[in-house]
Amino acid sequence: MRTTEFSQILFESLQYSGNDRHNINDETFAQFRDFASARMREVWESQEFPDLIRLTTFTATTDTAGVNYFVPITSAGEILGVFDKNPQITSRALELKYEIYDLGTSSRVILPSGLFTAGFYSYRTKFIPLTGTIWKDTDVYYQNAQIYFDSGSATGTYVPVTGKPHSGDFYYCTISSTNAGSNPSNNPTQWTKISIPYIFGNYMAWGMAANFLISEGKIQEGAGLEQKAEMMIAIEVDKYCRQQNQTRKINFTNPYA
Repeated sequence: MRTTEFSQILFESLQYSGNDRHNINDETFAQFRDFASARMREVWESQEFPDLIRLTTFTATTDTAGVNYFVPITSAGEILGVFDKNPQITSRALELKYEIYDLGTSSRVILPSGLFTAGFYSYRTKFIPLTGTIWKDTDVYYQNAQIYFDSGSATGTYVPVTGKPHSGDFYYCTISSTNAGSNPSNNPTQWTKISIPYIFGNYMAWGMAANFLISEGKIQEGAGLEQKAEMMIAIEVDKYCRQQNQTRKINFTNPYA
């Protein structure tokens, strides 16, 4: 998947909303981070974007009550289709009826009893909210804690360091706890980057700017930027539906046609 850096989205959004990209404090960053997270979730779950769709296998289990089911992998968000064969290699793949049963801490995909014991399912990758704060070399971080980190300068900074590339992104800790000073550059196995799809970058930047103006009471100006944001995502949908003319077993709906 082609990705974009959060720092680029942040800088563009600050410029669009009339803020100074060279003077970012913690409060401004937190506000735009929250706008970004909300915008990314909106667009993430709005369509079956191929960038987010994955296909994998399942093996069904039958419980003591005779219910036939499988448990999706942890990275799966919404289940989008269940098939008896791989739909990528055969047109004879049958799309199965299924039901999602929520157990509270996990979920099951319920299948017609006894008919199918293995197959394939497609899913949208799970959205991860953006909650990180700037990385500090004196802090210890615990599992799933998020940071904002510039991998270009290997520091916690909102603005570029002179003479070095700037690549600001969110990362979450993947071990029980780190030592002070651990970061994605010097201990990459302890951190995982939260990737932002390239196709969402322009939408997020304009949408975050619109959110800021509306929060400042500038409703009319914000509405104008909102239209610009919607135009950006319409362009990405057009790439799939018209320009690339992709043919998929799961229909891709164009709401802008």
